[in-house]
Amino acid sequence: MKPMKALFAALPILGAGIFFACSTHVAGGSSEETNTIAGTLTLPSGEAAARVVVQAQAVSGSDSTVYNDTTNSQGEFSISPKAKGVYGLSAISEDFAYYDTISVYGKTVSRDAELTKTETLSGNVYLRTNEAAVGAVVSLAGSPWKAITDEEGSFTLVNVPQGQHSIQVLSPQSNYVLNQTYSVATVPAHWILPLSTDYAMAGYWTFESFNGNTAADVRGVSGNAVLYGEASLEAGRDAGKALHFESASDFAVVENDKGVLDSAKAFTVEAWVNIQNLQSDSAFVKNIVGKLGFSDSAVFSLSVLKDTCGIEGSAFGFFIAQGSGDSLRCESAAISRAAVEIGSWTYLAASWSGDSAKLYVNGKFEATVATDFEVLVGENGIPLYFGKENLNLLIDEVRLSTTAIEEIDALYRYQE
Repeated sequence: MKPMKALFAALPILGAGIFFACSTHVAGGSSEETNTIAGTLTLPSGEAAARVVVQAQAVSGSDSTVYNDTTNSQGEFSISPKAKGVYGLSAISEDFAYYDTISVYGKTVSRDAELTKTETLSGNVYLRTNEAAVGAVVSLAGSPWKAITDEEGSFTLVNVPQGQHSIQVLSPQSNYVLNQTYSVATVPAHWILPLSTDYAMAGYWTFESFNGNTAADVRGVSGNAVLYGEASLEAGRDAGKALHFESASDFAVVENDKGVLDSAKAFTVEAWVNIQNLQSDSAFVKNIVGKLGFSDSAVFSLSVLKDTCGIEGSAFGFFIAQGSGDSLRCESAAISRAAVEIGSWTYLAASWSGDSAKLYVNGKFEATVATDFEVLVGENGIPLYFGKENLNLLIDEVRLSTTAIEEIDALYRYQE
């Protein structure tokens, strides 16, 4: 029995050996070799950044814990977050600081870095051009650098490490404007948050499917589009579907839009289009999306044109009228400077806000034209047409809203 006792007596020692074999001692503390961020911080002079508090905090997700460690005399640290994900890693030491984001997915991540001099990052956040964003949270994600905008939309982040950073701005009104992340250096900032795509929605036709010969407004705000001729669903952008027309007899129309633009003081129309063939060598203006009535009762047309309205070659145009006793004329059109790219998807956005109409192409401002009316009249009952021209065209994601978007909104929607 003595050999058996000796065996059991040895087990605690063996167990301790197993435990230490599964752990690695890293200066600043010891931790399991999973989900660990470990490294060494130095000052610009090359000296070790000793006794500096290092912090890790999740950029997103459910882990709200702030993890801390203090560097030892050699500048070494080790932090072990509980969950996998992306964490902000930061350190501040008098006039020097460090910040970066690190992905942690079950393995030890080594991060040796040099602290840099600090600066102050300040600026303003706006909901719209002249509307301050009060109460927006501005931060370096997953870090102690955080500020809330005041009544003028102003914020200040102090002791931010020099360099390029991704600044996260959380909207104070998420149903109005969206959260946004900006890549900036430590210089004064002036940001306008992008408008929510659901804000002031008046119609959204995605053309992902038909119900018989009908394409639904997927938001249910406006009317459904009825298809005529050989209009069909084809492969669209981003693996989706798009509506395809090949001639003037192929089109879709919303006969009753439920008066979504009645007495409107602003609106925006957006669409993704792919012009396959202009189908003509002569001068023309052809409708892509427009509220087109009879007897001079048109409201607008987002169009493609060629060799007319003072341009040579092809272009996109936004023609606007008040809707009663008016016709669409070159004098009331915002026309793009860039030529139409045949066979390529193009994002078009056109807005009217009472005193002017603007056209954006692929997120960039292209043209504007002054208007002399402040409200649409006679709009009710004027149908909304998609196509109805001798034009080989793919059209997708047509959106109508009762607000005038700005360039920042057009750029965001083009890139999303």
